[in-house]
Amino acid sequence: MNELYKLSFHSNVHTYEYYGKTIVLYDDHRYLLNILFEATKQQLFEGKIPNVIYFDYHDDALETRIRAESLFKKHGINSISEMQQRDFWAIVEFDLNHSDDDWVTTGMELGLIQDVVCVGCEEYHNISSWVNHVYKSSRNTLHKGFYIGHLNHEIGSRGSLGDSMTTNHPEYTDIRNIFNYQNGQFHDDPFVPYVLDFDLDCFTTICRDNTYAWPEKMFQNEYFAPDKHSTNSFINKLIKKASVITICREPECCGGIGESNKILGYLDRYFFDGTLKTEPLM
Repeated sequence: MNELYKLSFHSNVHTYEYYGKTIVLYDDHRYLLNILFEATKQQLFEGKIPNVIYFDYHDDALETRIRAESLFKKHGINSISEMQQRDFWAIVEFDLNHSDDDWVTTGMELGLIQDVVCVGCEEYHNISSWVNHVYKSSRNTLHKGFYIGHLNHEIGSRGSLGDSMTTNHPEYTDIRNIFNYQNGQFHDDPFVPYVLDFDLDCFTTICRDNTYAWPEKMFQNEYFAPDKHSTNSFINKLIKKASVITICREPECCGGIGESNKILGYLDRYFFDGTLKTEPLM
């Protein structure tokens, strides 16, 4: 049973239901590991390790200091599913970087994340250093990671998801497998569960050394303009096929609370049909 709604019992976390999916809204990106931990404990991924498709300005894939074997030995356990919530949450809060830049590799190290694709990524220096897009954990498990542009480009004729001329390109094949997307359509067999995560700073720009939310017209043109029907359709299907949807506000990386809330309003209006209730009722 999905009991992720209980995450909203904790400070600064809110949960919503959208087409039978749980949306979790939170502030700091490393908190995503808490969500993955709880979802794994609840068997929401049916015993599989999920992929993560995340919209983010940064790749957040710095080498982690966490090592699974020493952590499990310290707590007298054999796997992350045996750890108590209080102990795991303390690790996320105090042992990960407060700059939220190592949660990807930590999740891979602890068996909470299989492969990742970072969408709309502008700072990708960590993933770009992985040899052949592979990260090897201390337990010798292999994980793949990729960064791509915004979906409007990527589902086009020259993008990693839409280019029909390079269907056998290994990198494009791996990216499409993480999306469960081949030959121009989503598929269900085989289906690898994924978490769809939005870091709001993905939709920011820098002007005169200050960070701002995209103007709404820019967001609209990128994802929801009449001539972007295929992009809008793609992201709607991506949302509806996700096991869990998460949204990270990251106000410090968005130019402040106001800019972060502005972007959250865009997602609410254009992606989630007002489910997040970002608009006043009167």
